This record gives sequence, structure tokens and C-alpha cells, in this order.
Amino acid sequence: MKICIVANNAYGALTGEESGHIGGVERQTALLSEWLAANGHEVIVITWNEGGSPVEIVNGIKIIKLCKVTDGLPMIRFFTPRWTSLISALKEADAEVYYHNCAEYVTGQIAMWCKSHHTPLIYSVASDADCDIDLPNLKSKREKYLFRHGLTHANLVITQTQKQKQLLQQNYSIDAQVINMPATPPKPLENFKRAALFNKQKVIWVGRLHKVKRVEWLIDIAKKSPEVSFEIIGPEGDKADYMTDILQRLKNSKNITYLGKVSRADMPAIYQNSSILCCTSIYEGFPNTYLEAWSYGVPVITTIDPDDIIKTHNMGYHVTSKEHFQSHIKLLLNDPIHWEKTSLNCQNYCLQNHEQGRVMKQFERAFLSVGFNRIGKHFDQQSESWSDYYQNSAISIAHLDLQQRLVYCQKMLANIAKQEKTMHLLDLGCGPGDSFPAIKSTGDWLIEGVDISIEMIKIAQIQHPDINLKIANASSLPFEKNRFQTVISLGVLEYIEGYPLVISEVKRILQPQGHFVVSIPNKQSVFRILRKLENLFVKPFKKIPLLKKKQRNIPSIHHQQWSQKTFSDNLTSQGFSIESIEYCTYAFLSPKLESSTFNLHLSKWLHNNLRRNAKLKHFLANTIIIHARVNK
Repeated sequence: MKICIVANNAYGALTGEESGHIGGVERQTALLSEWLAANGHEVIVITWNEGGSPVEIVNGIKIIKLCKVTDGLPMIRFFTPRWTSLISALKEADAEVYYHNCAEYVTGQIAMWCKSHHTPLIYSVASDADCDIDLPNLKSKREKYLFRHGLTHANLVITQTQKQKQLLQQNYSIDAQVINMPATPPKPLENFKRAALFNKQKVIWVGRLHKVKRVEWLIDIAKKSPEVSFEIIGPEGDKADYMTDILQRLKNSKNITYLGKVSRADMPAIYQNSSILCCTSIYEGFPNTYLEAWSYGVPVITTIDPDDIIKTHNMGYHVTSKEHFQSHIKLLLNDPIHWEKTSLNCQNYCLQNHEQGRVMKQFERAFLSVGFNRIGKHFDQQSESWSDYYQNSAISIAHLDLQQRLVYCQKMLANIAKQEKTMHLLDLGCGPGDSFPAIKSTGDWLIEGVDISIEMIKIAQIQHPDINLKIANASSLPFEKNRFQTVISLGVLEYIEGYPLVISEVKRILQPQGHFVVSIPNKQSVFRILRKLENLFVKPFKKIPLLKKKQRNIPSIHHQQWSQKTFSDNLTSQGFSIESIEYCTYAFLSPKLESSTFNLHLSKWLHNNLRRNAKLKHFLANTIIIHARVNK
């Protein structure tokens, strides 16, 4: 899937240069981008221009740069070059889905562009303040207006906590999806021992020295706890008066070491030499520092406890005053047995709930689900006419294709029915249910169906009230493991760029040695190759205004093709064996010949005369039907 992430300040986090402002949002952006790219997605990240070429490729990620943050004249730089360069970058990215994290005016600008280009937007909450009706972190009315516009027009909103989800429902009537924060895998030093952290007797504070973080609280706490060693890590904030006072107080403190900004590469050593992490913030989302500390077994004492997880899982303490900080620091540092239990709880919780791979798969599914919504809308608009493809036999090549692949599917199901006692089948992408009578004719099947199109499922429910039907996306099926003995999927996977996830889901819901019957477009078909050449020739003329034809307002969607070997290899790599392969639909695919009598006769003639010629079928058939089986 082609995914564009807009993260103006993420350049340094992506390149490892530690340039510009790098906070939790930027680190999460880098983690997400790198994981998606490593797992086969095309990832584009839009950032400020911090030098170098306008476009860079870093670790498989394409970085498109805006203007520099200092470019332009006061009063007008908001519009140009900032907004104009954003529009250019969004257009250049040309993604299937756009993603933005953290409350900014940019959220609204992206939403406006996405709406005008019929492209989905996912917004991810970075702080509880993003969900507040007053938006305390945004300064001007313009910023608040644009952010609210983006928030309320996003196709999907993701939150870090249940509290944020509830706030969005309460304040904006938004039904958000909760996804845990992914933790950076720990990098233990050679001699690291978690239990030894207690002996460090050191309290650390990690974050930007900003008013909302209230580092002055820690300075006051340290002053009243002279026996404890404190360390503050983080860059200076942008408020001159505030920073002057803070830096002077840090300089005068006898038991605080201020390390300033520390590189990401050096942060693991900080946590591995600490006993407690303190957080004194007024607002937070779900701080990355918690996850980093917990991954090494460092307990947290904090003013912010997301969804009460620290209290629930005994990973430290939620406090409300400086006095409580002081007393709970002493409580942990004076009791090695209590500290040990708390430390172990931290490490176990982090591993079980924030393991990077598991969490990133949830983000991946969120991106794909938005893409599925686009597919659903595409087929919603064809729902009333879809059954015609199965009921009329000689109207177009598309009619022939759907009917012929269903006939081959019937033959495969009839053979399966002779072998199996369990007759439980899922039609994945069932549409309005036109395949159900054909399936029933092959055996005593218990049929269930799913489709992404709401309108098609509505029709199917009216036509087939005896069948269990659900609206679902193919990469996250609402069924338990090993539920079905057979799954069929005709004309579905070509619309799903993340199709390996679908194959994985099919295997999950199939019983041991279960059957999978699937149809795919044949990339090696001479007729498909000719159609591509025709498109290349015609495309330039479509841009001429006088030659443009008025199109139906059906959302465009992804479409892909495979060679038989490529798709079969995908199946075998996921634990399937190939049982049989069939080919059908031999015809020109040009729209001008779609309903041509000559083309229809040619297709039928080739269909009847190529049955025994495997080599010619391989290169002339437009559609492949594969029967695969889960390995023993």
C-alpha cells in the first residue's frame, strides 16, 4: 500500500541526524515508517526542508521536503510557501492513504486536500489535549479552527488510550479506534542486569524543558531529597524567561545533573543506569518515555497515568503533588523487594501489551481498513447492477468471465464435497450472493458470506435470509481460528494491495488441510498485455479537454495482476499446497470490444478449443482459478 505520513519535524528522527525538534511524535513516526517500509509498503514522509536535496530515500522511505520553516515573509508565510509547498508535496506523494499525528493546523490543511482528491485521511492523537474541547496546546483561533476541521473530517481517528477515545466521543462525537503505543525494542548493554538497577538509587526525568512538562517540580522535589541522585535529560524549551530561571536553578542544585539533549543512541544507557523515571507534566498522551523505561524494568512515578494502567498493573505510582512524589520515591528506593516486584511488572506489561511487531500490525490493519472502505464505496455504487453479470450470458466479456470462473469453482467444490465430511464454507467477497445457488448445487454446504460493500450485503440478506452474512474487510475477518473447512474468493484479491494479509487470514480461519479456491487476473495473458499497451497509447489523449468523457462518480481503486507462479509461490510460502489450476476467459479487454459479437464468439471458441493446450492457456487466459489446501 502507498502510504504518506505528514510529519513536519520528523526529518532528524528518520535520518538519525538528531536535527530539529525530536519528541515522542517524531520518534513514533520514524518507528511506524520504518516498520511499514520493511513490511512491503511504499512509505512517503513529508517534512520540513532541513537541507539536502528536495527528495531523499532513507532506509527505504521516500522523504519529500516542504519549504524551510524560516522561508517566506511574516504574515504571508502561512499561505506561501508553507501551505503551497504542502499542497505540492501531498500531490507528489500521490498516496492511497494519508496519515497525520499531533494536533496542528496542518491537520485541517491535509483534510481539505484529501477531501478534494477523494483520498482517505487517518489522524492519530498524540496527547489528551488533542481531545479537549478547548485545545489548550493551540494558540490562535485559526490553528484551532483548522485542527478541528481536520479532526472531524478524518476518515479514521486513532487514540492511544480509552480516555482519549471517550473524550473524542464526548467532545466531538467521534468514534475513534484505540491502538496501543509501540515500544522500541530494548538494547541491553553487555553487562545489563535489571535487578541491579535498584542499586543505582538514581531518579531520572526525560523530556523537553517546557512549561507544560513542569520540570520545576522535579527541582523542588530534589531540593527536599538531598540523599537521592537526580538526572534531567532533554533539550531546552523556547520560552526565554522560563528557561533562564530553570537553567539557573539547575546550576545551583547540588544533587541534579542536567545532561541536556541526549542522542537516541545514548538513551538506552541512561535507562540502564536508573532506578525510577519521574514525569511531572500537566498534559501527556501516552509518553514514549514510559515504554522506554518499562522495557528495561524502570518503574514510573507520574502525574499522568493513562487509563490507570500504572495503578492497575503496579508499575509505579500516580501522584498529584510534589509531596507525593517525594514520599513515593523514598518508598521505592528504600524497599528492594517492593522495587523488584514493581520493576518486573513493568517489563512484563511492556512486552505483553506494547511489543512493536504486534502493535504495528494493528496500525497496518487500520491503514488497510481505510483502503477497504474505498473499495466498499466503489462496489456500493455497482450493487444494484452486479447480479446482471451472473444472470445474462452473452452481453459482455465481463459477464462471461464471472460466469466461467464460477463454473470452475463449482467443479472444484464438487470434488471437495466428495472428500470431506465437514461442509462449512465461507464466501469471501460474496457480493449480493449470486454464487450461493451454484455453491449449494455442489453439496450440502453450510454457507456464510462476507463482503466490504454494505449495499451488496443488504441485497444478499434480502435474497438469502437463511445465510449468515457479515460486513467485514478481508484482512481482519470476524471469525475464530479453524472455523471453516473451505473458503472461496472470486474476483476479490486483485483489489487488495495487502493481499498477503488476506491469505494469512484465510489460513487462520481454515481447519487443518482446509481448502481455498481463489480466482486472480492473469498478468501473463496476451490480451491483458495488449490492454496495457492500449492504455499507454490512449492516456495522453484523455487529458485533452475536448476528448474527455464524463465519468460516473465511482471511486477509483487499486487493481493488480499476478502470474500463476508468483501467486502460487505466495500461497506455498504461507503454508498452502496447490491442488489444481484452471484457466478461463480468452478475449480482448478493450472497452470498445467489451460487448463485440466477434469478441464474444472468439472467447467461446478459444475456451472450447484450448482446454487441453496448457501452454496456450497459460498465455491467453485472462483469469486463473486456483484450488489450494492447507499443508498437513
